[in-house]
Amino acid sequence: MELRFVKASPCQNTTVFVEDDVPVSARAEIACHAMKDEVLAAEQVGFLVPTRAESSVLRLEMAGGEFCGNATLALGTLAVARGLHGAGTPFFVECSGAAAPLCVSAEAVSQGRWRGRIALSPEAKVSGAEFSVSGEMYRGAVVELPGICHFCTENTAAVPFSKEIYDALLDRLTARAAADAFGIIPYRAEGDGRFSIRPYVAVPAAESRVFEQACGSGSLALGHWLSRSRGISQLDVLQPGGRIYVEMGENPSISEEVWFPCAGTFFVDDGIVRGTLSGKSISK
Repeated sequence: MELRFVKASPCQNTTVFVEDDVPVSARAEIACHAMKDEVLAAEQVGFLVPTRAESSVLRLEMAGGEFCGNATLALGTLAVARGLHGAGTPFFVECSGAAAPLCVSAEAVSQGRWRGRIALSPEAKVSGAEFSVSGEMYRGAVVELPGICHFCTENTAAVPFSKEIYDALLDRLTARAAADAFGIIPYRAEGDGRFSIRPYVAVPAAESRVFEQACGSGSLALGHWLSRSRGISQLDVLQPGGRIYVEMGENPSISEEVWFPCAGTFFVDDGIVRGTLSGKSISK
């Protein structure tokens, strides 16, 4: 079976948007297939579906029903790139895991590249936490956002965490909190309001654990933690794929560059998709 897609790259956090209507029960398996290196080599997958609010331009549902800030920001950028809304003026899009539409905007910065901005929910539960792994104590905060939960911990060691430490911390986090997705966000202060992170995100419903090139909700979680613990309201968050700018306050937001490296179709075994494809597309 052939499915249409467009691939977005917000700070290299490669995200596939599936444009055809597929059964909810098949999404996780389709996502796992699309994320393979031999298929579309993506870090995450979402599905474009009809909006619920008349004021919204597009709606995205992630494979595990989670919320993703980067994917939603990229969705808004896609709407502008396709002429569904004008550049530079705010409008609303929707994403799974978010209770209400979110305000986005995007402007072209060069040929094929855009800078997107999204205002995110100020709702966050921030709790101090410490997890023991192999005799070492990792201290920081559990930040519960709508649809996703992160553990932010400062890494003052000379070397990055090993994958074994990331996985162990994820196990501790998932045992403590309930969410559609979880992230481990080790951070390091780089000076002048800059912080570096290497995000690791798990979506249990999609059976995925991925070192992401960038994480919007993880950057926001770090913003919540540092604004409360250190009074920092603006962050330049450096990550493997680039920079995400975080502004805290009454209406926190993230902004970053986005581009769309490819679009077309990919093939899925007929046995994965149970139901009839409607052939609907967001193209207008």
